[in-house]
Amino acid sequence: MNAPCLAVTPRIICMSFCIMTVLAIFLEVGTAKAEQPLTLAESIQLATQNQPLLQSLDDAAMASRQAAIAEGQLPDPKIKFGVINLPVTRNDSLRFDRDDQTMANLGLAQDMTPRRKREAASNRMLAEADQFYTEQIATARTIERDVALAWLDVYEAQRKSDLYQRMTDDMVAERKVQAASVSSGAIKTSDVLRMDTQISMTNEKRIVALRDERKARATLARWIGQAASRSISSELPGITDTSPHNALQAELDKHPLLLNAAQSEKVAQLDVDNAQANLERNWGWEIGYGKRFADRSDMLSVQVSIDLQLDRANRQDRRTAEKLILVEKARKLTEDRRRELSFELESAMADAQAADARENEHLSKLIPNAEAKLNIARAAYQSGKQPLSDVWDARRDVLEIELDHWAILTDKQRAAVRIGYLLNDSRLFKQIEKE
Repeated sequence: MNAPCLAVTPRIICMSFCIMTVLAIFLEVGTAKAEQPLTLAESIQLATQNQPLLQSLDDAAMASRQAAIAEGQLPDPKIKFGVINLPVTRNDSLRFDRDDQTMANLGLAQDMTPRRKREAASNRMLAEADQFYTEQIATARTIERDVALAWLDVYEAQRKSDLYQRMTDDMVAERKVQAASVSSGAIKTSDVLRMDTQISMTNEKRIVALRDERKARATLARWIGQAASRSISSELPGITDTSPHNALQAELDKHPLLLNAAQSEKVAQLDVDNAQANLERNWGWEIGYGKRFADRSDMLSVQVSIDLQLDRANRQDRRTAEKLILVEKARKLTEDRRRELSFELESAMADAQAADARENEHLSKLIPNAEAKLNIARAAYQSGKQPLSDVWDARRDVLEIELDHWAILTDKQRAAVRIGYLLNDSRLFKQIEKE
């Protein structure tokens, strides 16, 4: 009776094995995808996706456009109803049919805001919506720059940590050799203690590098969340073109921060137009129907109201003067922002040129000399002319120069990021698209 079960069991085991294999493949693929190094381009892309700060500026622009529609409309009409001239004293108190002036009144009133006022207010809100749009572009560009710099900070700190660990491993190995030679008198105890000090100092530098990496990842996580905990790509981006650009000022004038400042000027100018439109007087009309009692005739009333600007010099004119001053303020802030960006560009180009010169110095002299010194020390040690400690020292010199070289390369990339941020480099930063 158990034979069918025995026949089915191998098939069940085979199917289970297949299912487990497929699941393992999917899990392996998912794990491999999750463990892909975080590149600079991906970090920038993640920073601007589903970013609450940028979405809030979208909401603000939408709100201003909704307000612009409302500002272009007339105020809501008013309906009026009630009792007029009802006696409240003597024998006719609260009697509707004793006094000729008593009536139940029903009326409709409408305030008439001049079209120029409504159009000025509406245009001002539309300009504010455009200001939020340009602010969103400027904010996105700043986020992209900050993310790029944070990514480079993580990269540099991670590289430093790895190199310090390599240096520590070499020194620990050298210390073991020294400690074994103390008993024979070939190495002094003071040399071992000196090596212990060097190991401790290098460990301290590695701790600082790990701290810097953690802080840089925290800055990165501000914009990209959990993705900041992924390992950083070991390759630096190829944004190294730091040569002088033609028409730098023309490119600088296209910067989102300056476009946003120009839009702020436009909003301030439309505030002036709005204040000047307020010199026109509002007016309104009202029509009412009064029902009288005791066979008296009903009454129809029509009224027109006009605002009296009795103190224009101290009210309306002062508001216009205020808005004109604010226009000048906006223009000066734009000029200050232009000077600030010019300073940042000059500073970034100075850093880029210095990094180029330092890199050339490393490639042409420092790195070849250090490697040659290491090769000579190895050859001398193999021939018995120099001790092993000279090889260790030469190797540490190579690692120190390599550490400095990676710092220079990272500084060069930072300068390139800053220059690209200022000159609208499309290789890292999005191009400006005006609606």
